[in-house]
Amino acid sequence: AEEIGKSEESAMWQSRAQALLERMISTMWDEEAGLFWATHHQKPVDVITPFNLFPLWTGKLSDAMVEKMIKKLTSPELFWGQNSIPTVAFNDKKFTEGTMWRGPIWANINFFMIEALERSKRYALARELRKKTLDLIANSPGIFEYYNPITGAPPPTAAPAFSWTAAVFIELSIQAAFDTINKK
Repeated sequence: AEEIGKSEESAMWQSRAQALLERMISTMWDEEAGLFWATHHQKPVDVITPFNLFPLWTGKLSDAMVEKMIKKLTSPELFWGQNSIPTVAFNDKKFTEGTMWRGPIWANINFFMIEALERSKRYALARELRKKTLDLIANSPGIFEYYNPITGAPPPTAAPAFSWTAAVFIELSIQAAFDTINKK
């Protein structure tokens, strides 16, 4: 709205976004855990997933909150293995490496987290996750729906020739090429 000269609409959307951010922090942020809890019927969902870290995507959290969340993301016990990021933390009781949305790596989730890291000014970490994601896909026998977070292999139930994984691979490859050209 701002870009096309609709300053009143822009102000309204910015105000709504700020109110939503404040509500998320007041109702979902857990200072002790260092992450946001998803809720269901106003109760925290007791599973640690990358979604607990997605508020990084706002790029508007305090430095202290960001640091706590980055520690979670980069913890090898939770998310930061050779192949990252599992859809459920490695040490969570619900983690299952081969079951859809219970542990496997999805390229689109990594893509969102790369953007979240960039918006949070964690550029080196974003590049590292991008490289891990590109390597995971490039070293696979094909482009699959999801990958085992421990071995990197596609589980038997993962769909082959999966379009959004292909789209993510292309976009991240272009980003990597631009970084090489611009020597970032």
